[in-house]
Amino acid sequence: MSKKSTERSRSERAAALLAEQRRRERWRRTTIIAGVVGVVVVLLAVAVFLGNRGDTSGETASEVPAGVDDYTVSVGEADAPTIITVYEDPQCPICRAFEGEVADPVAEAVDAGDVRVDYRIVSFLDQASANDYSSRAANALMAVQDVAGPDAFAAMHRTLFENQPAEGSAGPEDAQLVDWAVAAGAEEAEVQPLIEGKVFEQYVVNATDQMSKNGVTGTPTVLIDGEQAGETPQESVDAVLEAVS
Repeated sequence: MSKKSTERSRSERAAALLAEQRRRERWRRTTIIAGVVGVVVVLLAVAVFLGNRGDTSGETASEVPAGVDDYTVSVGEADAPTIITVYEDPQCPICRAFEGEVADPVAEAVDAGDVRVDYRIVSFLDQASANDYSSRAANALMAVQDVAGPDAFAAMHRTLFENQPAEGSAGPEDAQLVDWAVAAGAEEAEVQPLIEGKVFEQYVVNATDQMSKNGVTGTPTVLIDGEQAGETPQESVDAVLEAVS
């Protein structure tokens, strides 16, 4: 190898190491800031389940999105060798940070047939929103799944996390959710009444209650082939990136 090639190789390795260091520092700052929110998430969940907003989790949902099984939307090949299960609330800031780190490599692994992602969308952060964005966004995701299937769901999922409103602010109104749903692949005439009518509201309540019954107390919670992937957000990110590499 020539001297010039050796120097270029060293430079490339140094650049890669610097990029990784910056990624980890960005994630560390994000999770430190969001860590307080994580505690609030658990407290809010407990409050909801104890009935602060009127517990309706025992009611049967009159409408269930098409193509879901056990409150799960599966994206990818059914027989993919690796299954990643993710519990997420659309308003959860740590979920947004998590998705920012893993979304692209996970999507590539799904497209290659190597990974299936089982999304369990829940909602217990309406009290962190000025307009109940958490439950409305979760309902919108289910509406897209119902009328357009998992590929459109995945596109809507990415859009929602890329545009997540700040804690305590007013999230996008229903009209914006409808526009994003259409951009994701849903027919406006089909998805609009489902979003504006909160048709899957009870389903989302029940999905959140089932999360609690499953022993999951916060989001994001990530499992790989049924085993919890790490005890911290960074460990979860690292485990997912390793699983899809």
